[in-house]
Amino acid sequence: MSYEMKKLDDVCRFTRGPFGGSLKKEFFVKDGYAVYEQQHAIYNQFGDIRYFIDEGKFLEMKRFELLPGDLIMSCSGTMGRIAIVPEGIKRGVINQALLKLTPKTSVNIRFLKHWLDSDSFQYYLNDHVHGAAIKNVASVAILKELPIPLPSLPEQKRIAAILDKTDAIRRKRQQTIQLADDFLRAVFLDMFGDPVTNPKGWNENLLSELCLEKMNNGIFKKNDEYGEGLPVAWVSELFGNHQITFSEKTNFISATRKEVDKYGLYYGDILFCRSSLKLEGIGWNNVYFGEEKQALFECHLIRMRPKLDCINPVFLNYQLRLPGIRARVFSQAKTVTMTTIDQDGIGKVKVIVPEKALQDRFEVLFRKTINYINRTKGNNDLDALFMSLSQKAFSGVL
Repeated sequence: MSYEMKKLDDVCRFTRGPFGGSLKKEFFVKDGYAVYEQQHAIYNQFGDIRYFIDEGKFLEMKRFELLPGDLIMSCSGTMGRIAIVPEGIKRGVINQALLKLTPKTSVNIRFLKHWLDSDSFQYYLNDHVHGAAIKNVASVAILKELPIPLPSLPEQKRIAAILDKTDAIRRKRQQTIQLADDFLRAVFLDMFGDPVTNPKGWNENLLSELCLEKMNNGIFKKNDEYGEGLPVAWVSELFGNHQITFSEKTNFISATRKEVDKYGLYYGDILFCRSSLKLEGIGWNNVYFGEEKQALFECHLIRMRPKLDCINPVFLNYQLRLPGIRARVFSQAKTVTMTTIDQDGIGKVKVIVPEKALQDRFEVLFRKTINYINRTKGNNDLDALFMSLSQKAFSGVL
């Protein structure tokens, strides 16, 4: 069965947020009418309001008012995140980084939301962006012309119900993973306290004092020198897991014995990102647990080799990711065109050093929790099922 194709403009009304000059800081008041931002679409929440305008400004901008049953879409930077506006929100307007979509009677709002979240729409959206440093959604005129499959309303409701049920199961799995992460942080704080205020009075050391040898930056190679050989940890290997892992996307190089001696990784080595376009990425860390000298690290990273007799690398890696210690890392960074940090800056970051046996106990609990999280994440059947159902739904074969 193939569905009738309509233009997106046929099924909803578009309202792009006002020009930035319409909502300058001098217009904001302590309380009043809400100003809804990208965060409300990205995180699908409408209770955390940072900015307000008075009644006069609200009436002036009433065409941008957000109502229950509207959809909002993030349009700058993190693009294409969609949220349905619920009942009971604080009355207010959208800002310049949002697009408001008001469904017409011919479309079911849940069906529309699933289609806007689908790969088909998201691929189209990413193919029609502009901006170099910060990506922005294409003009509303282009989006209005986008074709959308539109079955009858009863069929839309049937499809939406199937996708809702599958998505709800996926979200429960995500919530389970988040609870496990929260548990791990609670365990750390219970065992060691806040490492910034140090209420338990543990010894404190600079990272430079916990190094077995001087920190160093990684190996530099031109792109055409990569191919076969040993895996090389890049910035991308620092993110996504609690330890450095390599995949089919990993870069490999054929290194000399001298290069392996200088840049080869050892069990427990911790790597830091030394340059980032965003402050949040600077100094982000991860730990290597592979075999000695069976991997190298790239020049945008700094390597610390901890004294394993006094500091557990699992404990240290986790502590370095806590918000308070991250703030200490940020304080050592420098920003010109991008944010950077050097070996001396990393070395000046202070951490707590409890008794080693307690650190080792934390590693046991940490590994059990991470194994549980990985088993939960490893069940990709639900993601594949949802994607398959979504594709079938909008092609008329569900």
